[in-house]
Amino acid sequence: MLDLPPNLGHKMRVKLEPDSAFIGKKFAYIFFGIIFGLNAIAFFWYFFFSNLIWI
Repeated sequence: MLDLPPNLGHKMRVKLEPDSAFIGKKFAYIFFGIIFGLNAIAFFWYFFFSNLIWI
């Protein structure tokens, strides 16, 4: 006769993301925040402080 373990009916938990993915996400958020922040500063500077002449 086959002897099965008693917890065979329990489902196994699986992590969808490894712990190292958090570091990658954190880096991506900081990287994109810096890039978009610098773009926003350049955009506002260009339109408000570059002495554009409206015709």
